[in-house]
Amino acid sequence: MTKRFTEEALALWNELSDEEQDVWTTGVSCQKCQTKIEKTDFNGSIYEGQLALFHECQQCSNKEVRLIDISPQNQQEIDDDFERWKKQKQAEHPERFND
Repeated sequence: MTKRFTEEALALWNELSDEEQDVWTTGVSCQKCQTKIEKTDFNGSIYEGQLALFHECQQCSNKEVRLIDISPQNQQEIDDDFERWKKQKQAEHPERFND
C-alpha cells in the first residue's frame, strides 16, 4: 500500500519537515494486536479541520486514526491520554482485548 492523501491534507503534511513526519509515522504499532505499522501504510485527510493519519492493520484489520497536532508535546499528551484510556478499558473488559 502507498500513502494516499487528500489535496488539503497533503499540503499540511508537506509543511512538516522530514524529521517531523518521521515522528508521526515511525515506531507506530496497531493498538489492538501490536503489529508494526509501516510508514507507507498511512493515509491522510482532514478531520474537523485537523490533519488526520489513518491506516488499517494488515494483520488484524483494525482501523485507526491519529489526529496530528503540529506540536509533538501536545501529541504526546494525546497519546498518553489514549494509553491511560486503553488500560482502563482493558481492565474493565479483558475479553475484548484478548483476540
